[in-house]
Amino acid sequence: MHETSRRGFIAAGSVSLAGGVAFAGGLVQKQSEQDRTDSRVRADAERVRAFVGACHARIETVREMLGEDPDLAKSAWDWGFGDYETAIGACSHTGRQDIIELLLMHGARPTIFTLATLDKHAAVRGFIESMPGSRAIEGPHSISLYRHAQAGGASRVMRYLEKSGLNQGAEIFETDQAATERYLGVYGSEAFDQRIAIDWSARFGCLTLKIGDESARNLIPMGGADSRVEELISVFRPAGSRGASVSFTDQDWLEIRYAGQTVRAKRMDE
Repeated sequence: MHETSRRGFIAAGSVSLAGGVAFAGGLVQKQSEQDRTDSRVRADAERVRAFVGACHARIETVREMLGEDPDLAKSAWDWGFGDYETAIGACSHTGRQDIIELLLMHGARPTIFTLATLDKHAAVRGFIESMPGSRAIEGPHSISLYRHAQAGGASRVMRYLEKSGLNQGAEIFETDQAATERYLGVYGSEAFDQRIAIDWSARFGCLTLKIGDESARNLIPMGGADSRVEELISVFRPAGSRGASVSFTDQDWLEIRYAGQTVRAKRMDE
């Protein structure tokens, strides 16, 4: 493990996208063109981020952007620590069937979560019963299949998931507030030029992590059913990630591990 800079965590989405854009376009750039290429890649990345963000609820923006570039319907964005969300994934967990239909018309690729939102009972049942390990699959931001069905008012899928014991809601996030409030605060490190804020989400009943100006990420306590025991809730993972961990080594220090890199940060004075 080694200490990383801001780019190791913040720019993961942009870096991944940048590589995809350059490769897909068959670009071979001369060194003298590098600055222009970097500018284009950043612009393309921000366009994808804006589009996936709009797909949560803003259909007119989605329609306008698709008119300029229909292939955005297949785009995805990493909101942090590998929490990749496709355009159709965004409107699936918000229950926006009108946006789902618009994206499908432009070539978007539906997932099991999309099918749950649309109340496609036979397809959801067939997938779950024929695919080993499907019960453990999480949606974007670790949103469950059942919550997708709820968002879409998918009564048949909800009944099936309830009978199958897959009616989880937001329980995965639930954290003992009294046992973890000591972690709240702002952390910093000389090796990492962004502030790390640990806060509390009243909506989900969990800690959140926010790096710089990026979106706050819900933190999922590690330890399963025993995660409410104080001794076991010093380690968390960001929502939507299976490979990152956030550990509080004591009251004043936190440690983030992701993709073979480690950042340690100390609580800052107010």
